[in-house]
Amino acid sequence: MLKLLAAIRPGRFDLLLAALAVLGAALILAREATYGVGLTADWATYISTARNLLDGEWFVQIYGWPYLHWPPLYPMLLAAASLGVFDPYDVAGPLNAAIFGLTIFVAGQGLRRRVQHPFLVVGACCAIMLAIPLTGVASFAISEAPFILFVTLSLVLAAKFLDTGKGSDLIWAAVFASLAFLTRYIGVTLIIAIVPLLLFQRGVAPLEKAKRIGLYLLIVAAPVALWLAQNHLLHGRIQGYRGPSPYSLPEILDKFLSDLAGWVFYYLPWGDARAAAAVFAAAVLLTLAVAVGYTFVRSHRKGGGMDGWSPFYLFGGFALVYLIYLTAAQSQIGFGPLGGRHLSPVYIPLLFTAAIALDRFLSYARGRISPSFVGKLPIIRTIEREGVEIYSLLVVVIVLAFSLWLAGGAALNARAIIRANEQGIGGVTGPVWANSEVLQYVRETPVDVPVLSNSSVVYIHTGREDDYLARHLGDIDLGWKLNTGAKWQIENAADGTYIAWLHSFAPDYDYSIEELPYLEPVTELADGIIFRVNRAYDAAAD
Repeated sequence: MLKLLAAIRPGRFDLLLAALAVLGAALILAREATYGVGLTADWATYISTARNLLDGEWFVQIYGWPYLHWPPLYPMLLAAASLGVFDPYDVAGPLNAAIFGLTIFVAGQGLRRRVQHPFLVVGACCAIMLAIPLTGVASFAISEAPFILFVTLSLVLAAKFLDTGKGSDLIWAAVFASLAFLTRYIGVTLIIAIVPLLLFQRGVAPLEKAKRIGLYLLIVAAPVALWLAQNHLLHGRIQGYRGPSPYSLPEILDKFLSDLAGWVFYYLPWGDARAAAAVFAAAVLLTLAVAVGYTFVRSHRKGGGMDGWSPFYLFGGFALVYLIYLTAAQSQIGFGPLGGRHLSPVYIPLLFTAAIALDRFLSYARGRISPSFVGKLPIIRTIEREGVEIYSLLVVVIVLAFSLWLAGGAALNARAIIRANEQGIGGVTGPVWANSEVLQYVRETPVDVPVLSNSSVVYIHTGREDDYLARHLGDIDLGWKLNTGAKWQIENAADGTYIAWLHSFAPDYDYSIEELPYLEPVTELADGIIFRVNRAYDAAAD
C-alpha cells in the first residue's frame, strides 16, 4: 500500500485528494439530511444580516440591531452564495460542506510540498476528514469553517514564502490572512505568529525586511481597520459589548487541555483519567514549545544545521500563539466556555506540525538527511545498537497507530451522523424544536402585534423578528439595562404585545416571568407560556 502511494503520479494524487475532499463534504451533508444545518444563537445573527444585505440594507442583524460583534465576511459569503435566489439559511449547510471539502484538498496540497512520504499526506487528509472538532464546526451555520480554510491557506503560502522568498507567495499569504481576520477577529494571531518570522529571516537586508513586514501588515490589517472605522462612524463604537469573563484561569486551562486531549483519546471519562489526559496535553504543548523554539533558534543561527524546518516552527508556532491568545482573551472577555469550536482552528496546524516532524524522523532513519539532534535521542541509539532497521520499524508503528486512531474517528463520525438524523445536529435543531408547542403556536396564530421572546429560537423557526428579550449587560441604545433588560423591555411594551416565554431558556434570568407586571397568560403549553401585555390585567385577582 505504501509503495503504491509512493508510485502515484502527481495528477492522480490530485484526484485522490479531490476524492477525499468530496467524501469529507458528503459526511457534512449526511449530518444535515433530516434536520438541516446546525443552528445556534450566532446563526440568527449571521443569517439575518445576510438576508438584510440581500434586501439592500447595510450590516443590520436580527431585530434591527447593528452587526457589531463579529467581522463582516461570513454574512457576505452567505449572501453571495445565495445568488439572490436562495435564502441564506438554505445555502449555509452546502456552503460549509463545500468549504470543508476544499480545506481537505488545500491541506493535502500544502502538506504534500512539506513531506517526502505520501502516506503521511493521505493519513493527514483522512484525519482532517474524520476530525470531530472540524466536522462539528462545519456542520453549524457559524464562521469557523471559512476561518479554518483561510488560516490553512495563509499558513501554507507563508511556509512556501519562507522556503522560496518569492514575493507573490507573501502577498497571497497576507490576502488569506486578511480574509481570516475579516471572518474572525482572532485572525490577528496570524500577524503575531508570522511577523516575527519575517523579522528574523536570514540573509535579508533590514530595509527589505521592513518593506516585507509593512506590506504584510498593510494587506492583512487595512480591511479590518476600515470595517472598525465605519463601525465607529455609524455607531460610536468599533465592536459590540461583551461582559467580563465568568471563568478563572484554572477553569479555562482545565477545559481547553481536556478538550485537546480528547482529540487524541476520543473518550475521556471524568475524574483522575481526565485530569491525567489534561496533564498529558499540557506536557505535549510544553514539548512543542521547546521544539519550536529550538528549531527556530538553530535555523537562524549560522551553521545551525536545521535547514528545512521552517514549516515546523511556522505551524507549531501559530498553534501556540493562537492557544495563548485565546486563553488570554477568555480570561478577560465573556464568551462561551473555551473549547470545541474555539479550539478547532489549531487542529490542522498541530496535525501539520506532527506530520512534518514524523517525516523528518523517517527521512533520518532512511539516511536521507544528515545526522542531527534526532540521531542523538536515546531511543534511536538503542534501536541502532540492536541492529533493527529503523525506517521499517517506524513506518510500521506509525501506520498501525494512525490506522487505529482513524478507525476511532470514523466510528465517532458514523455515530454523529446517526445522532444528527435522529436528534438534530445541536443547538436548536432536531425534533425537540420541530415539535415545540410554543413555536407551533407562534407560527399558526396570526397576530399583527409584536411577539417578544426570551430566545432567538423563535426567529430561527418562525421567521418572526419582532424583538428579543435581553439577558445580558448591554447598551441602553439597544434597549438593554443592567441585568434587567427583559423587565425594561416588557414594562415599555405596548398593550397587546405577546410574550413567547420558553421554559428551557428561563434559567438565564435571575427572576421569574411571573414577577413581571401586566402579563396576562394566554395559554400554557408543554414547553412554555404565551403571555400578553395587558395593563388592565390584575394578576392578584386570579
